[in-house]
Amino acid sequence: MKKALLIFLSAVLLSESTAGSANTQPDSSQVMKDAQVALASGEYEKAFAGYDAAARNDQNALAQFTLGLFYQNGWARAIDKTAACEWFEKAAQGGIPVAQHLTGICLDEGTHRPADPAAAAGWFQKAAQAGHFHSYCHLGNLLMTGRGVPKDPVKALELCRPAAQQGSIPAQLWLGKFYLQGDPSIQDKQEAYRWFTAAAEKQAPEGFYYLGMLMQQEPPEEQTAKKTRQLFEQAAALNYVPAYFQAGKHFFAAEPDPETNRLPAEHLAKAYLWISAAIQRSEDSDEILAARSIRQQILAIMPETWLAELDQKIAQHLGSSD
Repeated sequence: MKKALLIFLSAVLLSESTAGSANTQPDSSQVMKDAQVALASGEYEKAFAGYDAAARNDQNALAQFTLGLFYQNGWARAIDKTAACEWFEKAAQGGIPVAQHLTGICLDEGTHRPADPAAAAGWFQKAAQAGHFHSYCHLGNLLMTGRGVPKDPVKALELCRPAAQQGSIPAQLWLGKFYLQGDPSIQDKQEAYRWFTAAAEKQAPEGFYYLGMLMQQEPPEEQTAKKTRQLFEQAAALNYVPAYFQAGKHFFAAEPDPETNRLPAEHLAKAYLWISAAIQRSEDSDEILAARSIRQQILAIMPETWLAELDQKIAQHLGSSD
């Protein structure tokens, strides 16, 4: 499943890059054709050898970009973010818009060289001008905080909004986050809700997640709590890792059954599922500690006979995201 998704993603990115760049070298060599066929077939080593030859011998920007994807996604080799960024920058210099965008991210995060937000802003600008329009939102993020560029929250919104209005999910998420977490001068929860809803309507897991974050800020009522649980669970079901802990925590904190004064069985089971998933996949050490504490409380009241089936469901869910 993951291999098919990555191959599909690669094809989309490559076609987008080719269409968006006048400087990309023509893909006419047999080596490149063979490499693309091998990649589509999942023959990663053969594909890598072909792209590597074209990237090094012919300085083919499309091949350089694809090598970056190999290292970014761990296709038949260990994930190496530094190597990925090095190849993305070479491809960016060759005119690949997606590579220019990714190079901006690499420089903003300081992955393959010291963080340089000013240089990142330049690459985001180039990528956006070449047709990778939600790069304007990444540039807007720098403007929102004043990193590498003069601070201008209003301009940040102006740059990002057109891509969001045209239906770009990444842009809609960025615009929602700007209105929710950006400079206090432009924060607007109603606008944040609007843009996260637009992304969620396209089944974007982050859209559901941030709607849940907004919902949990409302006055505590059972209907609000139910909706919050549902939103976090929708994000978690779509493999959005930050939602695992939130979903588990909210199911564990649900109102007890008025007849038994105990957590409903369904809520207890879901709390165990999502909290366990958070323990296995979260990269936040504080969150993992909190999840382990909740899991111990769950185990103290949950029947042991449930464990085998629930652990199997957790393994199936996490396996589907690999």
